[in-house]
This record gives sequence, structure tokens and C-alpha cells, in this order.
Amino acid sequence: MNKSIFFKSCKANIFVLALTILSNFALAQNQSIAKMWNKELIKAIRKDFARPPVHARNLYHTSVAMHEAWAAYENNEEMFLLGKTIGNFTAAFAGVAAPSNILEAQKEALSFAFFRLIKHRFQNSPGVSITTNSINAKMDSLGYNRNNVSIDYINGGPAELGNYIANRIIAWGYQDGSNEINNYANQYYQPVNNVIEVEQPGNPN
Repeated sequence: MNKSIFFKSCKANIFVLALTILSNFALAQNQSIAKMWNKELIKAIRKDFARPPVHARNLYHTSVAMHEAWAAYENNEEMFLLGKTIGNFTAAFAGVAAPSNILEAQKEALSFAFFRLIKHRFQNSPGVSITTNSINAKMDSLGYNRNNVSIDYINGGPAELGNYIANRIIAWGYQDGSNEINNYANQYYQPVNNVIEVEQPGNPN
């Protein structure tokens, strides 16, 4: 191949590669904070046991966390859990002061709430080390201090609010009948049939 043609081809490929990297970076920059954390949750679920009801509950509770982190800084939006009573559970909430940058406050509160919930819910997962490393890296990339565990949102800021949201959702989950504290062990269902011995072929009846 002619040298000049070869170098022109290399330059063209480098240019295309640079455009691809820049476009991917732009897409990543435009990705919502909610989508970024939902991806972390999906990754954690993939590294856990196959437990559809448990993970449906995790998806539900993280969605509640995101809503609370957003609605807390919106004047006309109603909270779902904070400041409410659901069943026998009441989550106290005194409101938050308006920050100088509402969007950044919402992102930070959402991140801390999501981070704490994933860390709590997947602490006994077989993939706990992978999940922990991934969510730690996400917090670090966002520039948040993941060692901040304070829930004093009244005297603190968005990070403390996020921690408080996760704290209340965890407490709410402990009394919702799921028996989470005992690894979701069955409390009520009693099977009619004897346990099937899968090693034995056929159906005796």
C-alpha cells in the first residue's frame, strides 16, 4: 500500500474513533442521574440470586427513594413516604431549605439514597464485592463523599437528606411483612404436597 494512502487511512480512522469517543462521552454526560443509578441496581440484581419478588421490591423502593429526593426540593410536589403514614409506619419529615442549585441538590440526594439502599439490600449477595466496588466507584466519579453517613438533613444538606430517605425506606421495609430481616423466609405458606425428590423420576400419583 502507498505510504500516503496508508497514513491518510490512519488519520481517517483516528478521526472517526475520536468522534465516536466524543459522541459516547456526550451521551454519558446527558444521561440522567436516575438512569445511571438504575443501571447500578440492574447490575447488582444480575450478581444476586434469582429472586423476582425480592428484586421487584428493590426496584419499587429505589423508585420511591428517587421520587422523595426529587420531590423534597419541589415546592408543589407531594412526597410519597416522608411526612406520611403508610399502614402503621410514619416517616417524620420537617422539610428542607431551598438550595442555591436545586438540580444539583436533587442529584446528590438521589445518589446518596440509592447508594445506601443498594449497599444495604445487597450486603449478603453472592456478588457483594463486585456490587460494592461498582457503587463506590460511581459515588467517587460523581465527587460525593460516600463516608458521610449522617441523616441530619435539617442541619446538613442533600447528602444527609439522601441518607435519611434510605434510612426511612429501610425501616419501612423491615415492617412491611416481607420478613426482610430474616432473609425473606416464608412465614405463612404451607405446601399441601410433600417435598419432591428431584432425583427420583416420575410422579407416583
